[in-house]
Amino acid sequence: MTEQARMHEQSCDNCGAPLSYVEGEAVITCEYCGTTNMIADSDHIVRVESHYLKPPQLDAEGAIGVAREWLKKGFHKSSKLAGKAGFGKTEGLVLPYWIVRCRAQTYWRGQKKKTRTVGTGDDKKTITEWEPVSGQFSEEYTWPIYARENREEFWGIGRLKPGAKYTFPDWGRFVLRFGGSKRSPNLNLLEGADTLDIKKVEEMKMVNGQVVQERAERHARNEIERMHADRAEKKATRITDCDTTVDISGTDLVYIPVWELEYSAAGSYRVLVDAHGKRVVAGEYPVGKWPKAVIWDVTNLLLGGVFAALAAAANMSWAWYVAGAFGVSALAYTLWTAFGGGSNG
Repeated sequence: MTEQARMHEQSCDNCGAPLSYVEGEAVITCEYCGTTNMIADSDHIVRVESHYLKPPQLDAEGAIGVAREWLKKGFHKSSKLAGKAGFGKTEGLVLPYWIVRCRAQTYWRGQKKKTRTVGTGDDKKTITEWEPVSGQFSEEYTWPIYARENREEFWGIGRLKPGAKYTFPDWGRFVLRFGGSKRSPNLNLLEGADTLDIKKVEEMKMVNGQVVQERAERHARNEIERMHADRAEKKATRITDCDTTVDISGTDLVYIPVWELEYSAAGSYRVLVDAHGKRVVAGEYPVGKWPKAVIWDVTNLLLGGVFAALAAAANMSWAWYVAGAFGVSALAYTLWTAFGGGSNG
């Protein structure tokens, strides 16, 4: 079935202009007056009263500038990366998100494993005990639910969720992959939202939604419950009971403007920039060769130090050779990097 064959049309209940949309879309914004309507069924639409726009503060060049500043920062990035990056594709998108305002509270019970040693000599033994533990925690959220079915159609859009990984270092074939990834904070995505003015996003592509409000609220509950269950799992050796209640106080439709960028730097990478907040919300980057060298050297020198201490304390001559091998490995990697080895430098 072709795209044209799947097109439908309704009339905007505010200005009467035609609302053209593809089959499956259910949250439609009028390109003439900015009114947002939700398709309830084939011949009935409901106006979405609580809908907003976070007005863009960046054009394409501004978004590239934000991305370059981001490429300058962070231990894992090469100091030359921002200057080397060549930006190609730039696409401005205005994406629909349901923002579910809610408070989640979790009560949990579990057991914490404890061991202790009793007795002496041949009667010495280790006893394992399980101590009952319990607790509760709560948090306020403005939880974002992307209002379309396919989260892969535009790169990085799922990274706005609290706790989602949003930085993606490219280590190449380097084996000691320590750090570099970060997770999104619990931000208030309603902050800065204003009345939806369609003229403010004329140079960007407005994307209609497919997920209606009721489904968005259900998705938000499920995602928050899963996140709280994972959080509870870290509080005890084993969890026997976990109960999360999500109280929703309101749901708003917010259009968030973003710039999807692609750049090349010893490979092809992507960056998603929040055009309102002037920040990177998702980004890929190559790890520099000198950060890799530092990680390699520190790891080898620490291991070498452990074996050197073992050799000195226990008079194990073989341990000196192992310590020396780790030291030589660190020196060799540094020299190899200094004379052109490695990549992404």
